[in-house]
Amino acid sequence: MDINSVKAGEVMFFNRMIYLLCIFFFACTVNTQAGGSQEAQPSRGPDMSAEADAAAQDAARRLDDVLSGRNSGTGTQSVSTGTSGSGTGTYIPVSTVQATSGGSEPSWVLDPYTAYPRNTYLAAVGYAANRADAEKSAFAALTAIFGQSIQANFEIVTVYSEAVRSGIVTVSDDTAIRDSIVTAASLDTLVGAEIGRVWENGRGMVYALAYLHRERTITVYTEMIRVNLANIERLISMTSAEKNTFDGYARYKLAALISGINAQYASVVTQVGGTTSSLNLTSADALNIEASNIIRNISVGVQVTGDRGNRVRDAFAGVLNTEGLRTRGNNPPYTLEVTISMEESVFPGNPNLFVRFTVSADLVENATDTVLLSFNFTDREGHTTLPQAENRAFILMERIVNERYASLFKEYLAALMPQH
Repeated sequence: MDINSVKAGEVMFFNRMIYLLCIFFFACTVNTQAGGSQEAQPSRGPDMSAEADAAAQDAARRLDDVLSGRNSGTGTQSVSTGTSGSGTGTYIPVSTVQATSGGSEPSWVLDPYTAYPRNTYLAAVGYAANRADAEKSAFAALTAIFGQSIQANFEIVTVYSEAVRSGIVTVSDDTAIRDSIVTAASLDTLVGAEIGRVWENGRGMVYALAYLHRERTITVYTEMIRVNLANIERLISMTSAEKNTFDGYARYKLAALISGINAQYASVVTQVGGTTSSLNLTSADALNIEASNIIRNISVGVQVTGDRGNRVRDAFAGVLNTEGLRTRGNNPPYTLEVTISMEESVFPGNPNLFVRFTVSADLVENATDTVLLSFNFTDREGHTTLPQAENRAFILMERIVNERYASLFKEYLAALMPQH
């Protein structure tokens, strides 16, 4: 029976992930207070954000000193080397996988904890016709131990991933680091999961054992929670004037989303035997409520040229009101500028009279004269008389606004991301 020692880097990226996650953590984290669940915080001025930026930069420099060996004050963590399945020792950044073939079935195939003790590890076994699929099966079995508590929502992960990659959630410029954070948020594979054993039975079946070191998992996911807490703090630190805007709304919505991801990370920590009681976890519900309050405090003026009896204006205003926005008041920060053009359209041989119309609507940020959202459509209506044709045209305009613009604006709010 041949035994091949295969470096874990060829099988799984755990140790590289730890390195990268540490960089992200120290580069982004700021001090959080110990305590219970935190409610949404009142808006703050720019000084706190500046302090957080300075702290992040200082932390990055300190980490660089540690990783480069200029700081010898680093400690070691007692973990299993993963080679014997028992005992503890100094953590070794590069572990090995024991791969065997033929012979008697190893005891770990039926009970993975014979190789990796339950008090130190979580472990699971998977199998398939080839090694790659067997390892995937093992990782899936390991994730399944956590049940539904760490099932990530695809849309949430997509938004978070975009925030990371675009730099809204503060990370290094290093693409590998950004990718590692996105991988962690997906929860498809637990960060720190490794393959420790592989056995091919000689009859076309391969078995693989995946494991998580409990203490290491607690450390990594706790640090990831702190990274997210730091980003939540940065997102909701703004003045009152900045808060009651679409950007303020987007900041709180993203903060709530990140808080939800933290809840999943906290579940990982508790299920491997740790606790998050010392962390100042932010309430996703409180942040979402505050985002809803922000929307209700945003005013949008609606100005329509070419309207009749405010029919189109009322249609657009109704869409905005449905989403919670105000459409009345003085000096609104936003204006929906709508232009309606209409002209008679003649079709030779057709006894009916027709009008062709175009509606163009731009949502404008008044302070910067920036168009945030554009919407336009062209259509025609006809009838036996021109006034009746025009009346039908306005009926069609109202219907299109209530259907298509309502859908577009809802999508716009859902996709809003904070400004850089």
